Formats: sequence, C-alpha cells, structure tokens
Amino acid sequence: MTEQPKYQTVIRWIKEGIRDGSLRYGDKLMSEKELSQKFGLSRQTIRHATGELEKEHILTRVQGSGTYIGASFQPVRRERYMNIAVLSTFNESYIFPPILRGIVSVLQNAGYTTQVAFTDNRPDIERRNLESVLEKGDIDGFIVEATQSALPNPNLPYYQEILSRHIPILFFNTFYPDLKVPCVRIDDRKIADHATELLIRNGHRKIAGIFKSDDGQGPLRYQGYVDAIMRNNIPFERFSVIWYDTSMQQNIHRLEDYLLYRLSGCTAVVCYNDEVAMEVINILLSHGVKVPEDISVVAIDDSNLASICRVPFTSFPHPKEKLGIRVAENLLKMIENPDFDGNYLYDAEPVIRESVKKIEKSEQ
Repeated sequence: MTEQPKYQTVIRWIKEGIRDGSLRYGDKLMSEKELSQKFGLSRQTIRHATGELEKEHILTRVQGSGTYIGASFQPVRRERYMNIAVLSTFNESYIFPPILRGIVSVLQNAGYTTQVAFTDNRPDIERRNLESVLEKGDIDGFIVEATQSALPNPNLPYYQEILSRHIPILFFNTFYPDLKVPCVRIDDRKIADHATELLIRNGHRKIAGIFKSDDGQGPLRYQGYVDAIMRNNIPFERFSVIWYDTSMQQNIHRLEDYLLYRLSGCTAVVCYNDEVAMEVINILLSHGVKVPEDISVVAIDDSNLASICRVPFTSFPHPKEKLGIRVAENLLKMIENPDFDGNYLYDAEPVIRESVKKIEKSEQ
C-alpha cells in the first residue's frame, strides 16, 4: 500500500474540521508555525498543504493577515488607533529607561504614540493595568515586561482576552511560559553559562551563584551556571547557591552575615545582575575581604554600576536601547503580519574589568 504524502494529513484535518463545524467560514487558520508544531512537519510541507486547499477554493491567504477558511474571504481590518501600550516592572532601574528610549524612537517614527505604566513587579498592580487596557481598548499592540514571571500568575486570563481581540502582545526581558507569546530578551541561560565558564577558565572551581527567585531570568541564569559547572566536572555545591526575591532586592545589605557565611570557602561568585554585584563587593570590602584577591566577581548587565564600583567588575552587557528598538520593530511587524515570529535572543561577550583573578593550580 502506497503511503500518502505527509501534506495530505494536514489537508484531511482541515477538511474534517470544516465538515464537523470546528472550522467555520471566516475563521482564521492556525499559523504555519503552529501547524508545523501540531503535525511535526516542516513549514514548507504546511505551505504545500494550504496551497493545495487554496487552489480548491477552500482557503484564502490574505497578505499581511493570515490564512482564512473560505473562498475569497476578506477579513475586516481592525480599526487602528496608532497607540501602543507599554507595561514594565520598574521605572527607576538602569535597564528600562534606555529600553523605553529605543521603543519610543521607533514607534514615533512610525506615527504611533505610547502609553507607559509600571507594575513595581506586583501582580495586583499588573492586574489593574490590564483591566484599564481592556476597558479602553484603544491600542494596536501591547509591549510587556512580565511581573514575577518565575511564579504562577493570576492575570493570564486578561492576557488571553487581549489576544482574543487580535491585539498582538510582545514581551521583553522575560515572559510567562504558559502564554504562547513571543519575547525579545537576552539568552539568560547561555550568558550565565558564559559568565561561569569565564571564571572556570581563570582557574576557579569553588564558584558561588546569587540569583533572583521570582523573575524568570533567575532560574534561567541558574540553569546556565549549573550547565557550566557540570560540563567542567566541578562538584555542584548547593550551599554555594543563594536566592533572593523582589522584596529583598533593595535590602541585600541587610543580609551581610548570611552572604558572608554562604560565600565562605568560595573563590568566585556569579551575580544575577550589576546591582547585586555592587552590593556584594561593598559588603566584602567592608569586612576585609579583597576583590579579586580573595574572591572574584562577575555579573550581568554591564550598566554604569560596573565601572563606578569601588572595584570595577566584569559584566556581560544587556543591549538595553538596542533591545528596545528590536522590540518596537518586531511589534510593528506583528501588527502588519500576525504570522510574524517576534521572538529574538541576544548573546553577549564580557566587558573585562578588575574583578577577576586568575588562580594558578598551586593556589587551588
């Protein structure tokens, strides 16, 4: 018996959906990417299947909009408000202002206005902002930095409602795993791997890690740290991994004794970001622990803190304004073409400063 071509599986599924009513005239078909994932087939095979159905006048492909059930179907173009909502966690951080500059510059050049709000990394404030967005309904797209993204989020139904209104959402920096929404961010896992590997290449084997527990970047950076440790056959020491959350973020100095206790015996530490690195270095120096002679420090973000610290420290750059530009550009493409994949990952090379000591084998 001759096996049917793979694209016929997709054709059969669509025709059966039309027959049983699960696919109706005017419905938008899943994107090529979604169909590819559903059937485990290449996008070229999916395109072949939908092309055949288009020839049979069962589907209509609309440029910049998607593929629809029915012959010569023309979807109603949603009213344009020329307005984009931006929701971020903190406005005083060294990361967001340059990101916002990048976002606004692109959107302004495209004729859009922006309305900006902040959550203070609190789900209750996030909910109020989402309710406002839904009540006004006057936006063409939504740019979001997820709130406490490592934790279960009670506000996902609001995002689902926004998506059901065909308003594209694009996350930046971090995302909600339970939402199939694109995100523009740094490759947190890979960069933390690079940071740990940098210390290992400099002879360090007793390496601590400090990570944020309630934002999605924290677990990803922890995974990168573990990747490098395990790949280099270094014994994993759970005691050397320190977690903190948003409520502790501004008060890490209050944990001096705890941090010193957990860092004891380590020759290096990978810090979640520059803010943590600066606090840790200040704590170490105030207790007579020299950086990098006694302990080396590496961080992520490469903000101005890295260069003005009492010991300027090595850090992996966050693209900041460039990331904002990419976010805005990708959202505009998503508005014009709902099938556009807005995901983007940035890698980074370290900016080397004075915080890493090379350890000789005799010192280990």
